[in-house]
Amino acid sequence: MSKNPNTYNEIISLCADNILKQPHNPLLVAVTGESGSGKSYFTKMLEAELTKRQVEYSFLNHDDFLIPRAEREALRLNIYRDGAFVGKSEWEILENWYNLDDFHEVLGKLKHGKVASYYPYIHDGGTISDQAKTIEPKRIVLLENKLFLDEMDFVIELRVNRQNIIKRKIERDSDVRTPEQTIEMHEKAQGYYWDRKKPTNPHIVIDNDDFQHPKIIEG
Repeated sequence: MSKNPNTYNEIISLCADNILKQPHNPLLVAVTGESGSGKSYFTKMLEAELTKRQVEYSFLNHDDFLIPRAEREALRLNIYRDGAFVGKSEWEILENWYNLDDFHEVLGKLKHGKVASYYPYIHDGGTISDQAKTIEPKRIVLLENKLFLDEMDFVIELRVNRQNIIKRKIERDSDVRTPEQTIEMHEKAQGYYWDRKKPTNPHIVIDNDDFQHPKIIEG
């Protein structure tokens, strides 16, 4: 491997090396970043690397804990009258989009080596499945996640310029949202959440602004 890895394969290999050095068992590993930063692609590549190395892992996506789409839209009608979010709608506060208690309960079970079951959100229908999903606590629990980051054992953060993020999301979501809807969602809710809750001390930070030339900038 080159001294300064600058391809996905090199960076993924370095991340896997660092993950496998960690002593925790189970080990909660979060791949995080602002919405649109490339978490899904990176996570899939990391899964492939762990599989190649014959490392057992479980996978959990925080978006499995979204509340139904209709309930999220209804949050627009509720306005905070006081407190830190005064004047904002409940829809603008991303934490309200999730069943946080359910997600935290699942994390707690996995952290203590216990099997966890829950009813996941179905993206195609915007509803909650009536079929339970079960997660086994393997040596590594890999999460595509931006919630409860302070409770993760190892955090890999992807960083992308916000203008590039919004441009990518407009292109990616053109079949389901207008550009105006995509910009509103990011600027009012998703980006606002990230500005408040991004990790303060990630273990590895990757500049993912250029998909062709990612760079490790911390870790």
